[in-house]
Amino acid sequence: MDILKGLNQQQQEAVKAVEGPLLILAGPGSGKTRVITHRIAYLVRECGVNPYRIAAVTFTNKAAREMRERLFGKSEQDPATPLLAGWWNQQHSFTVTTFHAFCASILRKEGQHIGLDRAFVIYDQEDQLTLLTQAMETEEIDPKRFSPRSVLAAISSAKSQLLDADAYAAGRSSHLEVVIAKAYLRYQELLQRNKAVDFDDLLLKTYVLFRDNG
Repeated sequence: MDILKGLNQQQQEAVKAVEGPLLILAGPGSGKTRVITHRIAYLVRECGVNPYRIAAVTFTNKAAREMRERLFGKSEQDPATPLLAGWWNQQHSFTVTTFHAFCASILRKEGQHIGLDRAFVIYDQEDQLTLLTQAMETEEIDPKRFSPRSVLAAISSAKSQLLDADAYAAGRSSHLEVVIAKAYLRYQELLQRNKAVDFDDLLLKTYVLFRDNG
């Protein structure tokens, strides 16, 4: 199969640009997933890159599944011709997944370096709200004045900015920020006690792991 077949000139250039970093800016429906999957196939088949050195990460399970199907097919007997035909039994060598699943796999293997139990559980939003409500009760924060969902959203926003509980608490001046900081600190303590993380922690803790153990 010609890996470059069906690609326009700009897409072909992106697939074949294998030296140094590459940034592709494209709008919805312009073929970004196609370029990524063809680039992976090109790296493996034409450049001899070891699959273990390739990580393709995306935001949704649907997008990750689509990439895998384009690379390996929907099954070993898929009548369509995938980009890496014949690699069905070797697809475990490739990392094609979501950001959160990718980070979770790293933390399962290396999380002990930042004090994270390898058998950690991942809390969904309902679990998070239950735990945060408990944290707010312990800190005597009135849920009628401060909505647990709003507080959780603020904590999530802080984590997305790579601010852990201590970093968020530092320098907070407004009454609302101080309240959120108290809830955040207690919430994280309870997560740790329960050997649990939330979805935002998967990204934040992976960042901390790399930052402190580079």
